[in-house]
Amino acid sequence: MAMMKGTVFAASFLCTVCAFAPSIPNRAFTAGGASSTTTTSLDAIKAGFGSSNLESCWYAAEAAVNAAREPLGDSKPSIAFVSLTAGRDVDKVLDSLGSLLGEDTPVHGLTSSGAVLTPGGSVTNGLGVLLLSSDDMNAFATAYDAEDGSAAVAALKEKMEEQPQAILMSATPGAEEAIVDALAETFPDVPVFGGTAADDDLSGQWKVLTNGKASGTGVSLVGIGSSVQFGASMEGPYTLPDKASVVEATKTEGRRVFEIDGIPAADYFYDLLGEEVEEQYKNGGLVLPQTAQKPIGIKKPLQGLVNKFEYITAHLAAFGGEEKYVDFFVPVPEGSKLVMMESGDGPSTGYGEAMVGALERAKLSMGEESEPKAGLMVFCGGMAIAVGDKLDSGIATVAPGIGFPLMGMTCFGEQGPLSVSGKNVQRNLSTGFVLFG
Repeated sequence: MAMMKGTVFAASFLCTVCAFAPSIPNRAFTAGGASSTTTTSLDAIKAGFGSSNLESCWYAAEAAVNAAREPLGDSKPSIAFVSLTAGRDVDKVLDSLGSLLGEDTPVHGLTSSGAVLTPGGSVTNGLGVLLLSSDDMNAFATAYDAEDGSAAVAALKEKMEEQPQAILMSATPGAEEAIVDALAETFPDVPVFGGTAADDDLSGQWKVLTNGKASGTGVSLVGIGSSVQFGASMEGPYTLPDKASVVEATKTEGRRVFEIDGIPAADYFYDLLGEEVEEQYKNGGLVLPQTAQKPIGIKKPLQGLVNKFEYITAHLAAFGGEEKYVDFFVPVPEGSKLVMMESGDGPSTGYGEAMVGALERAKLSMGEESEPKAGLMVFCGGMAIAVGDKLDSGIATVAPGIGFPLMGMTCFGEQGPLSVSGKNVQRNLSTGFVLFG
């Protein structure tokens, strides 16, 4: 028998909503924290979570699944949310999960950078499993494609008997905005939340997971049905400086910026960032650690309002060397107005207050009479770089507000609606929560 090395981090909770309730109001989630009232019959929802860093993939999966299944009793999981650190053998984990859960339990998952997050802290070399069980067979619909986001969107459309109240997505770096656009076309006005699969060193080991399959170019989607009480948030916890210097991206292509105010973009950002990026400025290369505490805000005018804006937070990722371009982890449309924002004491405190604020806003979006029964946390991998060993301090700050099963992951991109306009966007350096009731 293989040696079981490592530690099991297991937490399980029993979460039940009264199944015998007749038709009662359910405040269905809408973008921007607004709500509308529909009439549905709430089903009993059970949820459990388990995590492990045992070296053996089988034993880690067994420990996590057993902890997550215990509060479900005899109820079959409706969906399994899974996250694991990129250094683990994904195929072995999926084989283990298939044996433990059965191939007919839908799996939605992704690799996480550095650690899987739990209310008790970060778990390196971790595997996390969050199980949800609902009596409503239409509570969750899933779709996956190994490389074609549009195909996954079309497949989800075929499975949804009604318009979903929200969609969760996981994709891989570079594919996110096309998927967000395809979802907007197929599911207009439906809020989209998600996180991008990540690895530990930007070597491309990221994976999106489904039942027995994983892909470095894949996309996995979950449609949330109307019987599920739902709330979510996604925000960049930054402020504008007192005297913000606004510049224009005068020549761009996708995520690549060639010119700022008519001069080479690399020259502009080198002048702004200084000697800490000198090597990359000269020879090209990644600058994620150097820029993780220096988010760039892309100004978005608010329609119908004069001199009012909201911002998409962007992470400057790389310099292009002699060609003097720079790359971001979000698209930068030509003509965009850019401003460097301030992170305040977020990095030194593990962004704990930002997590607390994001959790409270997600709870508020569920409606006053709703209580979360389970949740997911999305935390930007760039923010994890910025906080370093303070990440667990941030989690400890928000943990008292988490009295339910929760799994978190660190991602290489985040998706969510902007807080005012409600437009779904790809963004960086953000954190948020997805809550289920």
